[in-house]
Amino acid sequence: MKTFSRFLLPALGGFVLTLSFAPYKLSLFAWVAFIPLFYSLSDEKYPFLKGFTMGITFFATLLFWVPFSNVGSPILLQVVSGYFLLLLYLSCFFGLGGLLYKKLKKLNRIYLFPLVFSGLEFFRSLSSVFGFPWGSLGYSQGNLIHFVQFASLGGIPLVTLWVVFINILLFILIDRYVINKKSDKIYIYLLIGIIVFPFLYSEVIILRGYRSPGEITVTILQPNVLPEEKRFGYRKMREERIERMFLNAPKSDLYILPETASPYSLTQSEGASSFFSSLADDKNAYIIVGMPDFEVKNRKLYHYNGAALVDSTGVIDSYRKIFLVPFVERFPFDDVIPLFSKIQLGQGHFTPGQIYTVFDVGWGKFSVSICYEAIFSQLIRIFVLRDVDFLVNITEDGWFGNTSAPYQHAQMAIFRSIEFRRPLLRSANTGVSLISDPFGRIIKRTTIYNEARITGEIPLVKGLTVYARIGDLFGWLFLLFVVGLVIYRNKLNA
Repeated sequence: MKTFSRFLLPALGGFVLTLSFAPYKLSLFAWVAFIPLFYSLSDEKYPFLKGFTMGITFFATLLFWVPFSNVGSPILLQVVSGYFLLLLYLSCFFGLGGLLYKKLKKLNRIYLFPLVFSGLEFFRSLSSVFGFPWGSLGYSQGNLIHFVQFASLGGIPLVTLWVVFINILLFILIDRYVINKKSDKIYIYLLIGIIVFPFLYSEVIILRGYRSPGEITVTILQPNVLPEEKRFGYRKMREERIERMFLNAPKSDLYILPETASPYSLTQSEGASSFFSSLADDKNAYIIVGMPDFEVKNRKLYHYNGAALVDSTGVIDSYRKIFLVPFVERFPFDDVIPLFSKIQLGQGHFTPGQIYTVFDVGWGKFSVSICYEAIFSQLIRIFVLRDVDFLVNITEDGWFGNTSAPYQHAQMAIFRSIEFRRPLLRSANTGVSLISDPFGRIIKRTTIYNEARITGEIPLVKGLTVYARIGDLFGWLFLLFVVGLVIYRNKLNA
């Protein structure tokens, strides 16, 4: 194989993999995206660079929107620099996967590669500080709701394992039947089984339904306040728009506004609190409002990204975002290493919250995740174990621009419904806002960059899925396999 072809094939695979993610409805492309890489690795040359090539092509096309983010010109250079550093970091996981694939090939065990890739991917989802699960392979299957209900058993790592297994079985079949003209029907039966069984399981799960003590009516508001309008104030305009949207909104038990819908802290500003409590009083309902928050402790000012629950009497309870976006909302570990707090890359200086707030309004309990917190299953699981009946996600996706990012962000959040069998209510300032049922099926949704409102009925759901009970057991087992393979490889080399 010529040198050029060695790297062209992995690059092709990376591009095909991107097409399997939102907004494209081409989930099946992920079933074949790794085959060009496997074929390229057949000569066992440059395994890290080939894997890295697939990774950098995939992430460069999936995350192309990062340099075009609407963040303002003063920090544009930092954003572009961060984009290229992020590509290098994430692509190394694919490169390491290539190295371990070569090892498995020497052991004649390439069918174990799905464990390797799932373990590596799980590792990069472990923390909001050094991890970034955006682009995890399992999320590409968001359009195949009738196949991926088994995510309620083991989360995204199990879905990723399934997708890579399909790739590896197809590659083995092509290699044996088409190229080497060998007849071995066991792989055909395995491939049929690995596709049919998840479908049958998903159908049974959906038919069984869920345990629900009742339903509520909810309204999600999408104000569509542009980033420029937030950046330069326009408080009066924002309040008038929200007030008008409430005036025309139908009767509901709960109204949800997006991240930073209020420019002021409702816990600190009496004027802001009164404005929203009067709206709640008019509707005789509860309102979730995204807001900046702050407090002074030991003569030091702490800023938070928060959300408040409001009724006719004022603020009932509030939540402060726990998983902050690294290098955007804060510099990692700046509270541990004082020197880091002096580094200025244009990031915010928010403090992570410490309390896992469960909002209890009598007729039901729910949690609120803010922005990309919704893509961390381990965080949402903590709330589910505290007996919430449904999930709320509020976000400000306006800075993504008119790109694929808002759709990718929404697609990832929907998987929390599947994993924990809870309805999801998502309010995004500029879209995509949506209501999904406990199986991840979208009941209603909005388009991006439109002022919109959606109303629907959702069930209050009780009970715990297997994944809620055992957490990331499968992910840790996959990662343990990777560690064992690395140690075994080093011993052989020694």
